[in-house]
Amino acid sequence: MANPEDFEMIPEQDPRSPQQSSHRRWFWIAGIVLFGIFAFSVGIGWATLSNRLGPGSATEVPVAAATSQVTATPSPQADATATPLNTATPVAPPATTAAPTATAPLAPTGVPTRVCTVPLDSQFVPVFDAGTMGCPIAATSIVWAAYEDFERGAMLWRSDTNLSYILYADGSWAPANEMWNGQEIPSRGAPPAGRYHPERGFGYVWGVRDDVFVRLGWATMPEKGFCAAVQPFEQGFALASALVSSCTPDNLYNQVFDPGWQLLLIGFDNTGRWRSAAQTVRPPITPTSPAQQPATATATSTAVASTAARPPQNGIFMARPGQVAALDGQFNDWPGPWIPLNTVMQGQEQWGGSSDLAGAFQLMWSTDGLYIAVQVTDDVLRAAPDGSDQWQGDGVEVQFDRRLADDFADTRANDDDTQIGLAPDTAFESLRGYRWLPLAAESRFNPPSAVTVAPGQYNLEVLVPWLYFDVSSSDLQPGTNFGFNLSLNDNDAEALAQQTVLSASPARTTYDNPTEWGTLVLGR
Repeated sequence: MANPEDFEMIPEQDPRSPQQSSHRRWFWIAGIVLFGIFAFSVGIGWATLSNRLGPGSATEVPVAAATSQVTATPSPQADATATPLNTATPVAPPATTAAPTATAPLAPTGVPTRVCTVPLDSQFVPVFDAGTMGCPIAATSIVWAAYEDFERGAMLWRSDTNLSYILYADGSWAPANEMWNGQEIPSRGAPPAGRYHPERGFGYVWGVRDDVFVRLGWATMPEKGFCAAVQPFEQGFALASALVSSCTPDNLYNQVFDPGWQLLLIGFDNTGRWRSAAQTVRPPITPTSPAQQPATATATSTAVASTAARPPQNGIFMARPGQVAALDGQFNDWPGPWIPLNTVMQGQEQWGGSSDLAGAFQLMWSTDGLYIAVQVTDDVLRAAPDGSDQWQGDGVEVQFDRRLADDFADTRANDDDTQIGLAPDTAFESLRGYRWLPLAAESRFNPPSAVTVAPGQYNLEVLVPWLYFDVSSSDLQPGTNFGFNLSLNDNDAEALAQQTVLSASPARTTYDNPTEWGTLVLGR
């Protein structure tokens, strides 16, 4: 049996002893370090995963206002709840994160919202499309224009671009590149009842292009000249009827005031689409002159064979029947007496006598038209301008009343009264025609003619087809009377002007009073 003294007694350690406390401290320190390393690794891994998934992932923490703009110095009024972008300690998101509430996107810094520098004319708001037209690039201007409706569309012309625009019923449009310079207009035959064959530039495009004819069909109205308000855009333009009495230097009638006119409001974009809206505003003004309210002339209106005559003192002008063999300005086919132009109805103070301006004329008629021969004494030749200002230079004016008896006492021109101009070109080598009245049919034309020049004079020989007087062949009977007058315009100055006017009728005081004209008699 062993003796208890043989064993060494190991004393029991006190848990409060310094040695045991030291071991415990090192254990906790090691644990804390290991946990910190683990947490740091988890945070780095989570951040890497979030970056790879990109913005908007379910792992992304919504940051209020911090991404709307970046400034060099934080504002003192910044939202205190916003999470800073450069956080020293990553913050792990909760296990489930509710989807952020959708909000209106904020404009990124450095990309300003676009503002048009030219304001949009309010009248074009109904047809404006910012996506296809862009911003306005200039203020609205008023231009002279023409318009005509067709069975399946319309045609529009603008004086400022001198272009015609074809509007199709399917909402597409295209410019017409064919330019009309007075050349002959191809015929599509007689129009159906209630339809019209377009004339002038519209008629030329419609006549030479089968695709336009097929898609548009026949015109449903005569061409109308009118004033248009136009605003250009980056990718198109907008157009509306302009409610002004006139918009041309020579006061051409604005036909938006005609009772049957439908006010226009149209937007065009460069994708080839057009859109229209009804204008609810009616014209607040009316033309000041009754002469600016003519009835619409049509090619089918007829003259009535008449024996009515103006007072003899206004002039009786006989046109003998026949044809001119050659329009050469030599007058070999004119054996009849010459009718003098000897009444100075304008510019008496500037007229220098017969060497300054004098003239005489003869008339002949056939089913082709009215032949006119004019001998002019003029010491200074000044070519008239082209177009509607043709009266401001050297040339001839002709007034013609188709229905003499019907409106015998009417002192204002209407749709059966015609005024045309015949003027040499700038070289005095050829003749230009222009039709002022009726207003609805105003147009240029180039009649068969000849011009010859000698020192101090020029001669005109011309055939004016009856269509320019709206006279049909059935109305051409010997003995029929029409209202008629012929005048000479003269300008000796450098600037455009109508200095002197000589008239065959001594009663003439103005251009549009048929009661002051004489009588044309178709001879037998």
